[in-house]
Amino acid sequence: MTNQHSKAPLQIEHLAWFSQHLGGRFRTAGLRIQFHDNQEAGIHWRVACPEEYQAAILQGLHEAMSSIFPQYLASSGGWITEVLVDEISSSPDAFYRAALLVVAQAKALLELSGCAYNTV
Repeated sequence: MTNQHSKAPLQIEHLAWFSQHLGGRFRTAGLRIQFHDNQEAGIHWRVACPEEYQAAILQGLHEAMSSIFPQYLASSGGWITEVLVDEISSSPDAFYRAALLVVAQAKALLELSGCAYNTV
């Protein structure tokens, strides 16, 4: 049986590490996010992030949240608490993918725990 929640992912934290082999090189990025349904709405930074990655991270988070948890950011907060940069293989594209992945992890955790996000 699946429980329906009006808000999700509630109070959870996820770390996503993205690394893809591209022949002679990798693209790599890591991102830790906290989701809080009882804090200021929107996406917020708790750590410094190199400027070259900020837009890609925000784009990935907004796209994934709009698709998976469409009403969440209007009333709840997401906090970026760690940005893991590899000096050689990190790129904006890798951070975009890490942002998509961290939201997908939140969805997977809800599904594995028998909960589902109510998009209505």
